[in-house]
Amino acid sequence: EAAQQRLNATKLTVNDKLALVVAAQKRFAQKSAQAKAKLASAEKILAKLKKEDRARLAALAAAEEDADQASSKAYAISAGNISGRAGAAIKYALAQIGDRYVFGSAGTVTWDCSGLTMRAYQAAGVSLPHSSAAQSRYGRKVSYSSARPGDLLFYGRPISHVAIYLGGGKMVHAPRPGSRVKVVSNAATALG
Repeated sequence: EAAQQRLNATKLTVNDKLALVVAAQKRFAQKSAQAKAKLASAEKILAKLKKEDRARLAALAAAEEDADQASSKAYAISAGNISGRAGAAIKYALAQIGDRYVFGSAGTVTWDCSGLTMRAYQAAGVSLPHSSAAQSRYGRKVSYSSARPGDLLFYGRPISHVAIYLGGGKMVHAPRPGSRVKVVSNAATALG
C-alpha cells in the first residue's frame, strides 16, 4: 500500500513536470513566432531602402561599434582593482572585450550574454548555467541601487539578457548579434 502511494505521488509529480514542459514549449513556440514575424517585418523595411542608404546605415553602425570598442578598451585598462570572486569575474569579462557575439556561444572567441557571464564566473570558481533566466535564480536578489561591482544585471520579461555590473553605472556584456563584448554606461537601462 505504501509503495502504491509513493508510485501515485511520483506519477502526479511527473505529470505536473510534463505539463510544465508542454506549457514552456508552447510559450517558446509563441515567442519564436513573434521573433520571426518581427524579423520578417524588419527585413521588408530594410529591402525598401536604397542601396546607398543601407550602406550609410551600415557605416554608421560600424563607426558606433568601433567607438564603443575604443572606449571599452580604455575602461578595461583603467579599471580599478576589485578583489575576490567578483574581481576575478570582472577581469575575465574585460579581457574578452572585442570578441564577437554569437548566440549560444560560450567562448573562447565568441560569446552570448550568458556564456560570457558563465565563463567569467567559472574563472572565479563559481558554477553558473548557460542561460540568463537560469542565472537569475542563483544568488541573492538586490536592487539596482544596491548593486556592487561583480553583481549580475538581468534584463527583459521574461529575462533574456545578463551583464556584469562594474560600478559607476557601467556594465560589461555581450549585447546582440552584430556587436562585440563591450563596456557600456547607464547600466540601469542599456542594452545596446
